[in-house]
Amino acid sequence: MAVFLGIVRPPSHSLFSITRFTRQFSFTNNNSISISRKSFSRFKPIVTASLHSSSANSQNGAEVSANQSELMFLGTGTSEGIPRVSCLTNPLKTCPVCSKAAEPGSRNRRLNTSILIRHSRPSGNRNFLIDVGKFFYHSAMQWFPAYGIRTIDAVIITHSHADAIGGMDDLRDWTNNVQPSIPIYVASRDFEVMKKTHYYLIDKSDIIPGAAVSELQFNIIKEDPFIVHDLKVEASYSTS
Repeated sequence: MAVFLGIVRPPSHSLFSITRFTRQFSFTNNNSISISRKSFSRFKPIVTASLHSSSANSQNGAEVSANQSELMFLGTGTSEGIPRVSCLTNPLKTCPVCSKAAEPGSRNRRLNTSILIRHSRPSGNRNFLIDVGKFFYHSAMQWFPAYGIRTIDAVIITHSHADAIGGMDDLRDWTNNVQPSIPIYVASRDFEVMKKTHYYLIDKSDIIPGAAVSELQFNIIKEDPFIVHDLKVEASYSTS
């Protein structure tokens, strides 16, 4: 078991799985990813990752091939983020985590949970984003230029809370300046919520002429697994 910050490159013939709060993902080299979410689970303060491989190279620490798919943690924090303003303004200064997180460059500073998959294909990389929360702009500013991420080829929404959809409006930077549109994959119940919270991104009939909002293509998830480009995605939900 290991803790990863930043980017992870799984070697060949590997199964990569991570657990963060109530969400679980697994990514295999046969073009599939599994996403599950358990509600009411105990808070887990860090992202943990387990990497299993039959590749000899993974045992001796050799670098993986440049054409491997990559998994990047854009955020691993709570909905309100870390540090919390309430901790920093507390005269007693009783929270060592938030105090450390306030220091420049601290790894304790964490934004909304989000993952980017840079899926390597013979025709080129495709970038799949899982959740676009309130702090997405800040996450993208930190990671996208550093790793040369230019396009967003799809967004998968896990739920309709602000920490997963609060940054939808920021996608306008891509659809205005980089690409014509972005496909959004979302469950029907969450899409119904977004019709209220982000009505202007779904029904554009009332938009003021000249307003450049995000150009999004909403795809309702109707089956499990579903396909995002050529990547198979499996999603499951439970209350245990």
